[in-house]
Amino acid sequence: VFVSLWALKITIRNSPLRRSVKHRINRIIPLSEGIVWLVFMLWCIGQLIQNEFWSSIGVLVVIFLVVILLFWLVIRDYLAGIILKTDGSIKQNDWIRVKDIEGKITELGNRTLLVTAESGETISIPYSAIAGEISAKPNPGEKLINHSFELKLSKNNEVETVINQLRRSILNAPWSSINKRPEIKLFEEAPGYYHFEVNLYSTRMVYFQKIKGYLSESLSNAGYQILN
Repeated sequence: VFVSLWALKITIRNSPLRRSVKHRINRIIPLSEGIVWLVFMLWCIGQLIQNEFWSSIGVLVVIFLVVILLFWLVIRDYLAGIILKTDGSIKQNDWIRVKDIEGKITELGNRTLLVTAESGETISIPYSAIAGEISAKPNPGEKLINHSFELKLSKNNEVETVINQLRRSILNAPWSSINKRPEIKLFEEAPGYYHFEVNLYSTRMVYFQKIKGYLSESLSNAGYQILN
């Protein structure tokens, strides 16, 4: 059962279907998996417990737990939505990114929010799926400000490769401008490191520290050492 379900998810993930179609299918998969596993568990109870009374008790316990789980799966979307909307994490017309989905929030529902991607596709996302994953990204139409800083980085690759890595990491940061590319200049090339000037663009000053933190983590994961 496990291998079959795993193979099904891998097939869907690597299929040439449109992203919106994959997203709808992925929303159905957990429920389908739950039903399959529930039927399998009830079958196992009947096989393992031959006594009719205790077998019935086992089935009732499993069904009760499933009902509690389903109730929680529904109520958590409402709770996550209330928290996200109350603390101001999201609002209508924000430009956000959730995993591989990026676009503009067009509607804040009770259990889900609607995001319209640049391609024009409208995607419905449950609040519980984005809690802890959602990242606000500057709206392309907002006014940009810049921030410059110096960065000394270990000399792991050719300078062009390092610059491309820096630019890619900055653009992947949820708070970076998606219209204005970061400007990276080489100050100095020493035997063990490169010395860069980095110029970032975003919509709010408070985002720059977050971008720099994201950049540091990304560079560390890529094997670079920050020397300043």
